[in-house]
Amino acid sequence: MWEARIKTPSIEATQYISSISFDDRIALDVVRVNIAHLLMLVKQGIINVSDGRAIYGVLKRLLQGFSLRPQLEDVHMHIEDEVIKEVGVSVGGKLHTGKSRNDQVATALRMTAKRVIIELAHELLKLRETLLSQCEKHINTIMPGYTHLQHAQPITLAHHLLAYHDKFDRDFKRLLEVYERVDESPMGSAALAGSSFNLDREYVAKLLGFSKIEENTVDAVSDRDFMVELAFAAAMIMIHLSQIAEELVLWSTWEFGFVELPDAYSSTSSIMPQKKNPVVAEVVRARASQVLGMLFSALSILKRLPLSYNLDLQEVTPSVWFSVEETLRALRIIKGVIEGLQFDVKRMHDAAELGFSTVTELANEIVRRFNLPFRVAYRIVGRLVKEAVDAGLTPNEITSEMLEKVALCEGVLIKIDEEVIRESLNPEMCVAKCKVSGGPSQRSVVDMINGRKLKLLTDSDRIIELKRKIEEIDLQLESEAKRLGAA
Repeated sequence: MWEARIKTPSIEATQYISSISFDDRIALDVVRVNIAHLLMLVKQGIINVSDGRAIYGVLKRLLQGFSLRPQLEDVHMHIEDEVIKEVGVSVGGKLHTGKSRNDQVATALRMTAKRVIIELAHELLKLRETLLSQCEKHINTIMPGYTHLQHAQPITLAHHLLAYHDKFDRDFKRLLEVYERVDESPMGSAALAGSSFNLDREYVAKLLGFSKIEENTVDAVSDRDFMVELAFAAAMIMIHLSQIAEELVLWSTWEFGFVELPDAYSSTSSIMPQKKNPVVAEVVRARASQVLGMLFSALSILKRLPLSYNLDLQEVTPSVWFSVEETLRALRIIKGVIEGLQFDVKRMHDAAELGFSTVTELANEIVRRFNLPFRVAYRIVGRLVKEAVDAGLTPNEITSEMLEKVALCEGVLIKIDEEVIRESLNPEMCVAKCKVSGGPSQRSVVDMINGRKLKLLTDSDRIIELKRKIEEIDLQLESEAKRLGAA
């Protein structure tokens, strides 16, 4: 092909710019793009039915799978080579009428990206379901909530895990938003200016399962925003997976002792027989950094590209596919970890009692009982905690006499029953009183779990529908080929 304009490039140059090493993921979608384009050419009368039938026979065979050869530059040249080799250039050479590798690859990437998004979303659904299952087991499991990795206020394990569920729910929604922007067909844009042939872009888009065309032909061939958005969505998922992995690493230490990881997702030491290392969680944490690096790589490639198509765009693709693969693996591995977690409920409860996480509720109670400004109650309780810590006392050892004494130091005279202090410093009571919507009280947590389980069903139905639409593309192409007489 090259010799019409330039001498044949060197083997070294051809191999250097080749995309063969990562074209396998989009190969069958490139075949589908060619089939849809062919059917459009037949429908528009640009090529005759007889030639269309001959070309279609080759493309249909290729749709069953084919091997990529390193001596050809890319998947597009493979397909064209196979067609011409079988039906001759006088017929097969017509397939490239009105199209370019530029719009072909952009369209195939979008088709493959839609499949990838559905796969990621499906794994997110399974992880969310697993988290909700653990939440249901631990609605009443008291633990300290943390800010700055210091004891803050008592919550429940279910409340804590729901926060992770909601992060992954946002990831799910983000993927569907990306899907909507991916769902536009560039085909018919050709190299960048479209074509003087009477192409029907909307027809091709419909055959390939797209909701609409990406209208501006210059933008259509040069746009890789959707690939970067997919990389970003993967990076955010990995960040959330890394956060939960970090907590599992911390919580499984002797110092915390909140959880034991399943043996299947742990390892031991080659020298220290007592060790049970959270290696899977550690690797997830590390690979999140790799996925972030791939996102920055993709962004950096795009930042100085003039319009429209440049071969630099090709180099965005492997970074995105790497990100997707690592994210899928991490989602599956963390789901397995979470399913097998064994929590030490007593240890978590004891930690909530010992870390003075309940004293905010004591301050709230002082405000309610004595009509004091919160800042005054805050100072009283802060002074009380300091004295208790200095004396080596636990929250359960605080007395009404101590509280009344520190209140006087703040210029406030109060009298309070011991029972009020005990109730205010009780973790269960603190949690039960936090009835604010979205808070840790049993009613609030149960409502959140039930609402999220219903949403999980709706989200699952949405993914099933999107998957069905994609799976129907091949049947739709075959049906249309028969209708046009090309099959």
